Amino acid sequence: MAKLKICDWGSLDENLVQIRVSTLKRLLDIAISLGIEEKTNTIEHLTNRDTGEIIPDQIIKLTEIYDDIGDECDLILDSDLRLLDENTEFVPLSADLRIYFDDEVQNRKDCSNDAIWFEKLSKFFKFIIQRRINRVREWFQQNTNKFSPDNSDVKDGAYALDQLVNRLSLLWTLCGLSCQECNLKCLKNRHHEDAHNCLTDHNCHATCEFVDAHSNGLFPKCSHKAGHDGKHACNTTSHLCGKPCKFSDKRNCQKKCAEEIGHEDEEHICQSKRHNCGAPCSLQANTKKGFYKCPNKCIIPCEDEHEQHCCENDSACPIQCPIPACQRRCQSADHFHALQPQQIHFCGNEHQCQEDCRELGVCKVLTEPRKQEDVYQGLVQGTSITFTKYIQLSERIKCCKKIPPNAFQHEGKHSHDEGGFHYCDTKCQFCEYYCILPYGHPQALHETKHGNMTQTEFTSEDNEFEYRGHKLRAGDHGTFVLCNLYCKEFGRHRHIDYCQDASTCKPSANKRHIDVSVEPHPEKSKDYISHSLFWERTGFKDPYTVQEQEMFEKCDHECADEIHKPTKGSNIIPNRSFCELPLFHEPLKLSDAPPNGIGYISLGGHHFKCDNPAKREGSFHIIFVIDRSGSMSGDDKRPLSNTPVYNLISANHDNRTGAVYSAVYSFMEARLAAQSRSQLQSANKDTISLILFNHEVIVPFENHILTDSKSMLNQMLPHRTGGGTDFNLAIHKAGSLINKHFDPTRANVIIFLSDGGCSTPKGQLEQICKYNNDRGNPLYLITVLFAGGNDSSSLREMAEIAGRHHPANTIGNALRCQFTSIMTEINLVNTFTSVAESLRVHNPSLMKKL
Repeated sequence: MAKLKICDWGSLDENLVQIRVSTLKRLLDIAISLGIEEKTNTIEHLTNRDTGEIIPDQIIKLTEIYDDIGDECDLILDSDLRLLDENTEFVPLSADLRIYFDDEVQNRKDCSNDAIWFEKLSKFFKFIIQRRINRVREWFQQNTNKFSPDNSDVKDGAYALDQLVNRLSLLWTLCGLSCQECNLKCLKNRHHEDAHNCLTDHNCHATCEFVDAHSNGLFPKCSHKAGHDGKHACNTTSHLCGKPCKFSDKRNCQKKCAEEIGHEDEEHICQSKRHNCGAPCSLQANTKKGFYKCPNKCIIPCEDEHEQHCCENDSACPIQCPIPACQRRCQSADHFHALQPQQIHFCGNEHQCQEDCRELGVCKVLTEPRKQEDVYQGLVQGTSITFTKYIQLSERIKCCKKIPPNAFQHEGKHSHDEGGFHYCDTKCQFCEYYCILPYGHPQALHETKHGNMTQTEFTSEDNEFEYRGHKLRAGDHGTFVLCNLYCKEFGRHRHIDYCQDASTCKPSANKRHIDVSVEPHPEKSKDYISHSLFWERTGFKDPYTVQEQEMFEKCDHECADEIHKPTKGSNIIPNRSFCELPLFHEPLKLSDAPPNGIGYISLGGHHFKCDNPAKREGSFHIIFVIDRSGSMSGDDKRPLSNTPVYNLISANHDNRTGAVYSAVYSFMEARLAAQSRSQLQSANKDTISLILFNHEVIVPFENHILTDSKSMLNQMLPHRTGGGTDFNLAIHKAGSLINKHFDPTRANVIIFLSDGGCSTPKGQLEQICKYNNDRGNPLYLITVLFAGGNDSSSLREMAEIAGRHHPANTIGNALRCQFTSIMTEINLVNTFTSVAESLRVHNPSLMKKL
């Protein structure tokens, strides 16, 4: 179940292989290093993870390694014996085993032939290392033998093991060349780069061989360096000439003449059999892995003439194999192999190819997406969203082929499994999850389970909006939203996408062009598109159920009747009512009967099956109080061009005032339609009054029964802008009209609009509100700041004063006193026509990031 929750769509068997090999690879370092799996408070031994049995660590007698050892001492166990450590050099790493060998096998000081002792120590080290390698290989084999050896994960794990095995073997191969301070063999790693060192005190520990010179029977220690040629001689008594050897500046010289005291010839020479030249070895060359220079010194006798200096390591080319991951040395036995033209220093072994698979498609899509907690910081200050991020990991696997010995590459193309399965390499453009079908699949649509929409950004008809309780802005990223859950959250919805060709864009069953600029990238035209078209454009299979897809294709307009909205303080969730038609349907005519005679047709041409809310509406005396001061002549706002009265208004009012006149006209049209559907008698229809003010007031019409909105518009148009602003005079006039035409059956509504500020008419407004309250008919005041900035303290205060004379509304969208700031012509019209029966919730939409 956990796999299903995190969008795991892979094979369980394949997952088991990946998990097992991943675990083994994680433990390989400690397995090779210590021969165990874990070491915290207790040791976790190498174990068969299917049976629970521990990989044996057999007790071995030293007599099984050496024939000449009489004591049947047990060899130190393999488990918890450190043989590899990133932070420890070889000399201290090998110290315990060297001490063990000296104590239990053969002490170096007691061996007269250092070459024999060195050979025994090398054999001991090789046995210890091979025992570790055998146990770890057995552990890996037992834990992978139920899987196919051709599985790419198993191959990858086996290659990782081989690399560590080679590294361990090379590390424990001893140098064996002569110590820089004496003639014993170097016990450092073969490929060390510093001075050779036997790791002793470099002194000869034998006793003086000049027995006759020590009559007391006490024989002092030899004064020569360890491993010297000739007899052992002390320095307490003069047994020999002792004058400086003529080769005293050469390597391997014992410094003092070994001839008898008073010898006749004048040539003083020590007892060393050979005095080395000591010049740097002549081997130096540019290689595939850089410049190489042999660090050793020439051992050719100094008295022999020679042009090429040759070191003690004369039986092997020391240059590393040119294959990048190989640490082995050249297979040639010629130390100066590199000095021959066009030589390549292959080790002679086959190598695992290190190139990535070049087959078409994706080698591996990990079947268990990685889950991590993340935080998204929104564009709106203070918005911080903690969410779970699911990451689909993909992998281009290494080539499984072997490079033949003495070659740089194998034949054929690189492949992790030649001719085997590869995933489709197409990604979802929103979450970047790979298609999980085979490469070249016959299905027309790609398929995946989808993840976080990292490649999207929010767009909305409102620049700022609320989503899941968080305040967001157009341009915020959709990283915290999942592809396969996003649409379900909205139910009926439409998407926004970039218009594919604005010049030829035409309405269709799946799209509508958006005529206004929408963030982000407002310079780019955009369309509303249906859910089905949204997923069709991705090329991926729609991840939602058939039932969900059918619902998403229906119109997203909702009946605005208050009975469909929750009541404050109530736990009852009312039934919402949506349009029954397809998403982008043609508007039905108001004059037509509703389909099947059920429900009603709204002003916008939508069909709802619920009761017509207009049948329950009351009537209003609506008083527009409109600012016509000089600032209202600004041409930054204009009447909407897609209305039937655009030409009539724009002829003389192609400015802010024209935009307001257009909105008032739309308002009256909406109220006329509502009255028509409710079949109100003339006496019960709305009445309209219009006050135009600057530093004076004009009343083009008052308490006019709303029957013909165009004729009322014609009465507005002669009045132009100019002059100052006087809120007190305007609200006083509104109060006098209410008093003059007071009707207890009508609610008095003042819509007060200005593009600026003025002193608040507190006294006048309080008086008007009290007058209406005393008559049992509270005043509704809606103040509107249009195109004048984000706030107006006077307009806001006026709404607050009127609101204090009302009981608190219990229904979300009930008529109430309010202040609103409107910056665009469209929003002004929407505000003025908010009494229309149907509305559409403006859900934010996610679209591909540019």
